Amino acid sequence: MNQKKLMKIFIVFAVSLTIMCSYMPYSDAQILIIGDSLGDIPTANSEAISIGNLLKSHGYPVVELLGSNATTKNILKGMYGADAIIYAGHGGYESDNYNMKGGVATPPYAIVGSNDFIWGVGNQMREGWNGQLFTAPVKQNIPVIILQACFSTGWVDDNQVSNPIPTIYNFASMFTGSGANYYATAYNGAGLDMVKEFIDGAKNFGTINAGNPYGAIYKSNIYNNVAVWRNPNGYSAFVGNWLGQFPTASQCTAYNDSAAEAWYDGDRSKNPYQSDLTVIEVTAPANGLSGRTIYVSNTISNIINVSSSSFYVNYYLKKNSSSSNIYMGQSFISSLAGLASKQLNTKLTVPTNVKAGSYYILTYADSEQTDPETNENNNKKLSSTTININGADLVISNISAKLKGTKTLVISNTIKNNGKIAASTYSVHYYIKKKGTTTNKYIGKYIYKGLGAGLTKKQTLTITLPKGIVASEYYVAAYVDANKTVPETNESNNYNMGTIKKV
Repeated sequence: MNQKKLMKIFIVFAVSLTIMCSYMPYSDAQILIIGDSLGDIPTANSEAISIGNLLKSHGYPVVELLGSNATTKNILKGMYGADAIIYAGHGGYESDNYNMKGGVATPPYAIVGSNDFIWGVGNQMREGWNGQLFTAPVKQNIPVIILQACFSTGWVDDNQVSNPIPTIYNFASMFTGSGANYYATAYNGAGLDMVKEFIDGAKNFGTINAGNPYGAIYKSNIYNNVAVWRNPNGYSAFVGNWLGQFPTASQCTAYNDSAAEAWYDGDRSKNPYQSDLTVIEVTAPANGLSGRTIYVSNTISNIINVSSSSFYVNYYLKKNSSSSNIYMGQSFISSLAGLASKQLNTKLTVPTNVKAGSYYILTYADSEQTDPETNENNNKKLSSTTININGADLVISNISAKLKGTKTLVISNTIKNNGKIAASTYSVHYYIKKKGTTTNKYIGKYIYKGLGAGLTKKQTLTITLPKGIVASEYYVAAYVDANKTVPETNESNNYNMGTIKKV
């Protein structure tokens, strides 16, 4: 195992930078490698060169930006349409945002070019202090591997910051905001070993992590609804999709310098390599039963000529467009090619607690927002027709009682399920009600083990009253499914009253 090399810190206010050469190497494919932009971390420079040589030996033409050639312009142009990014070097922060002694670290954080900084501001980037905000111009689901950079794993030299999870989240967001998978490590040589494993056939980040000799990552913390993974000693971190892969040489696309230059000099506000998912059709079945399976026909389309990463499609019942969502289930799409559509016939289950009635079906593509898009506001669609959800319908009738003495009440009643599906376990609550009043006095209950559709159940039970009554002065009353555990087509016919006779 290689010896751990802790991260070097670049202090923004302590170093004066000089603008260096902006020559951009040309490559047929775009594995971007940035190494030791300030020329003061020999191990970072050595590892970047070793990774580049390894990739080239396996047919990967790469864009290598080492030392003074790693200007912010060259780095950003190299990101344009990148199939993978490997950064070995400093991590930057703003003056007064960290005390250098393991205190709270505050964003923004930066990767460091030889002449300036590329800041992560939320899930976007900014070149220098006053540049415009933009989304990293990278393809979806690419690997971004950060080596030896302060803050990237929650460490600065020999000190762990006091808020490592938010720090990692904020450092990663400049890349994950474009759909990239972020892996950071402070171990010298870990990046080279990772690339070797990918080239040797490792399927994805999860496969590599399972056998990681530097310490597997097996614990995550949720921050801003995002899982931030970090190994026990904190020297490695991951944010993204564990199924994310490293591209093969044949999967890499040609680097287009003129397009990269045009993007750099133009409007960077949108990532030209982001997909745009939309729902173009949802067909609700005519009928459904509470607790039973339905099939919903729906079509998801990617209206931009860029492949998406993996995403979920969620399905909900809604009474109308502004009512609350009632979740039914989801489907998973591993990827959707640019300008392609996918027809789904999704198997879902109507929740058992849904009230009977008519509902629209809402389909929501990329419901968990794992696939950054050019437009996040066109991912939902309501069905044009409604589904009629049928349930049980419990009705109580023929209720009466006989009073033995003044306290023993023998109650008879009939319960029928007029609905189209069986009722699960439910209770009937019994009351006495003094004539001329509106107040029910609870006296007990009986639990039924269910009742099939269309079936009738007659019941006689004896209840001992806490105090004596006069039969002619009271009614007996009952409320079937008083706890509302059974979804019904009609909730207004569950109560009834009857007479009490003295025997």
